[in-house]
Amino acid sequence: MTVSEQESTAPAARRRRVNHEAVIAAAQQMVDELGPDALTMTALASSLGVRVSSLYNHVKSLDEIKNELQLRAMRELGDLAKRAAMGRTGVDGLRVLARVFVDYAAQWPHRCRSLTRVPADTAAFSAASAEAGEALAVMIRTAGVADERVLQTQLALFAAISGFVTLQLSGFFSVFGNADDVFEQILRGAVTAAVVG
Repeated sequence: MTVSEQESTAPAARRRRVNHEAVIAAAQQMVDELGPDALTMTALASSLGVRVSSLYNHVKSLDEIKNELQLRAMRELGDLAKRAAMGRTGVDGLRVLARVFVDYAAQWPHRCRSLTRVPADTAAFSAASAEAGEALAVMIRTAGVADERVLQTQLALFAAISGFVTLQLSGFFSVFGNADDVFEQILRGAVTAAVVG
């Protein structure tokens, strides 16, 4: 086969390898490297060496891709939380789980930011967050929080830690405050408020 023949068959061969998983993997890589604003169907098709129209053989829309990336990040975080939670209870366990989230955000900031976007499919998001949610619920209960206040405490902690992560990623704590002290106060404050009621 000549060089020109190889060149003419390369795009076709590359197109044959494109499937749903390849599209999502390429989208994830693009977001990780360039941020969510860089993810467009045109850019994604270019990175895969296919026409934009070809992508619709594997995904319905850009929103579907973003939704799947969000669910994958949630499951990924849940797996990390589940492993970190082994043998932990109470505020110590909460500290470990919160640190998992903070460390995940440091490694994958764009994946972490996707977790706070309103999910397109709330049922799928709830299922994807089950492991992380259960690990967090166990720690909250063993910290002395009544069952009827567990969900609210989960949401309060998620909101507070998400805000903490946003400030940390921006470099805010390198100028103002002590990140470790703020982190500790968030944990103890949320639990204390829930216990006291």
